[in-house]
Amino acid sequence: MRVVDLPLDTWVVIEPVAGGEVNLLSTHATQRQAEAERDQRNKGLRAPRFSAIRALAPTAGALACAAVVTHR
Repeated sequence: MRVVDLPLDTWVVIEPVAGGEVNLLSTHATQRQAEAERDQRNKGLRAPRFSAIRALAPTAGALACAAVVTHR
């Protein structure tokens, strides 16, 4: 799954995969729940692999659209 396709305004736990994509592992109502699951999944790993994030908006697309509208 591409990062821009993640559910918006929702805390999620993800795992990065090849090609800049991620595996969506779970969704959560709160930051605390997402971070607790992330910490549990990363426990015992040499380097942290899992992340807890909240996607607010696909900013690159929004900025590109605004640039086209305001450019003269």
